[in-house]
Amino acid sequence: MRNAAVAGQFYPGNKEEAEEIVEKCFSGAREKVGPVSAYAGVAPHAGYLYSGVPAAATFLGIKELADAETVVVAGPNHTGIGGLVALSTEDWKLPTGVVKNDREFGGEMARNANFLKPGEEAHRFEHSIEVQLPFLQHINPKAKIVPVCMMDQSMEGARDVADAVLAAEKTLGRKVVVLASSDFSHYVPSAAAERADKAALEHICGLDAEAFQRDRRAQEWSICGYGPISVSILYAKAKGSKKGLELMYTNSGEVTGDYSRVVAYASIIFPR
Repeated sequence: MRNAAVAGQFYPGNKEEAEEIVEKCFSGAREKVGPVSAYAGVAPHAGYLYSGVPAAATFLGIKELADAETVVVAGPNHTGIGGLVALSTEDWKLPTGVVKNDREFGGEMARNANFLKPGEEAHRFEHSIEVQLPFLQHINPKAKIVPVCMMDQSMEGARDVADAVLAAEKTLGRKVVVLASSDFSHYVPSAAAERADKAALEHICGLDAEAFQRDRRAQEWSICGYGPISVSILYAKAKGSKKGLELMYTNSGEVTGDYSRVVAYASIIFPR
């Protein structure tokens, strides 16, 4: 069992309080977006005070999440601990309840992958996947998860994970949604964040993972989950998506009032 690592920090550690703030985030999102049939999406992973509404927008925006059987959640590795592309095979215990792991699907992914390997250490203290799960529980408490933590966020690593999802889905016939966990620009003035993120979003919504990775490297964009985002792009494109759709874009300055050093958050889905 993978126990909650950041409850009480990024979101409340109390069940009632956690469920209350998640519902408030969904209420805020409902004012801005509605469900769209989609293969995959990108949601931010900061404290709910800052990124909860755009995160809820992604979950609300993907119609298929309401009855998905398996949700592959890929997040970046912030801790530097564990394997390069690590698959968790444990159930995840949160204040809001236990999220079951789809071990069969994850095992099939691992059998079809070169980079992806089972390993729990990368997940033990990492927040990027954990903070997504109360939103998933709210919208679909029966969904099982396949958590993938990426220290290696290269194109090769992203393609390996995306291909493994496609292979496992073909073999097992699950109703699958792929979710990438990522914040956007970090600790820069709001105007600079918007310039960089606009360019990044053009590549993402254009389903051009190669150009996104190339310019992220060349321009030194501080988008933390570029590997997971690339997984979502590659998966959605392979399934037949023609473009990404930006649902929301905001930054921490909207909450703190300080626009001199913000973290930015985007909600994106990849429609069918």
